[in-house]
Amino acid sequence: MLNTIPSTFLPASPLTREGRDGGESTAPSYKLTRVTRPPATRKFRESFLKATFIALAISLVSSPLAHAAPVRIAYSSISAAMLPLFVTKDKKLFDKHGVDVELTYIRGIAIEALIAGEVQFVRASPPSVVTSTLRGADLAVIANTINVPVFSLMTRAELRRPEDLRGKKIGVTNLGDSPDLVLSMMLDKFGLQRGRDVTVLAIRGGMPDMILAVSKGFVDGGVISAPSNLRGMKLGLRELIDSADLGVPYLNSPLSTRRAYIKSNRDTVLRVLRGYYQGVQETHNDRDGAIKILAKYTRVQEPEILAESYRIYGQKHLQKTIQIDLEGVRQLLRTLGKETANTNPSQFVDASLMQELDKEGFFQQKSR
Repeated sequence: MLNTIPSTFLPASPLTREGRDGGESTAPSYKLTRVTRPPATRKFRESFLKATFIALAISLVSSPLAHAAPVRIAYSSISAAMLPLFVTKDKKLFDKHGVDVELTYIRGIAIEALIAGEVQFVRASPPSVVTSTLRGADLAVIANTINVPVFSLMTRAELRRPEDLRGKKIGVTNLGDSPDLVLSMMLDKFGLQRGRDVTVLAIRGGMPDMILAVSKGFVDGGVISAPSNLRGMKLGLRELIDSADLGVPYLNSPLSTRRAYIKSNRDTVLRVLRGYYQGVQETHNDRDGAIKILAKYTRVQEPEILAESYRIYGQKHLQKTIQIDLEGVRQLLRTLGKETANTNPSQFVDASLMQELDKEGFFQQKSR
């Protein structure tokens, strides 16, 4: 049904028409009669069409999202380790490279959401990516921003040395996840064995819940990342071990996607990586802006905690590149157990994307 009559047509009076039963229908109808206008010259029509075509072409080229397909990136924890992702989004660097990105916080099942196609990329637990791949998922790590384990073993103040952990209970957010694997690295470093010397418990919830569990004495210590570890210090807890001091490479902050998505949307993946790389540079170079963005996403307001979180995740441990170090992947595989210790780390990585960006000179251009 027409709700309005175009201005170039005039309605006629209601007409009668024959109904299907042979009778007459008196329902109103319209005879549409075109209003004639003076004919345009051929020269005018050609000029008008040419101008319209040029204007349309300019608008398509100049629009930053001309080739964008909306994509969702899930992140699995509210941590300062996600800072480059937050910066890239808030500074519209994905948009700059023609991608409309939506960030989504999904705790615990980010990898499942990726496999199901609910999201296109994840900044999620490295062990989850690797173990899902070993089980047959077509996942690939395409970037990484931190190549050391960045977790703190926070304990009650009376525990002063790693040896004091014997007979104690240590909490992790999820068994088999990054904090749990990094705890194994810590225990190995100091000759301690889980089960025999230390009891490891899974504490439901996120990092703030872990701080509460330690401060209330439900466990004697917990593996925690910033900014929650810094809040723990304010509550009187002790940073017994900083995992970054172990001196081993570790795939700490990978960005991953599905290989099928890379195959069918390679241009979009490359655009995401270009924006992400620039987000890393902005995180390094704009301290004040990065701290404001960190406060927004973590809902932390204490200036000293924000400043220290930035020092750790925005300067000290943040790579200048988004390249993947296979030694970090190899260390992760060793930590997962004997079954994966000798697995080829390259099977979990798609290096062709970085190679393509390097070949086109993208990294050289942006480093000038």
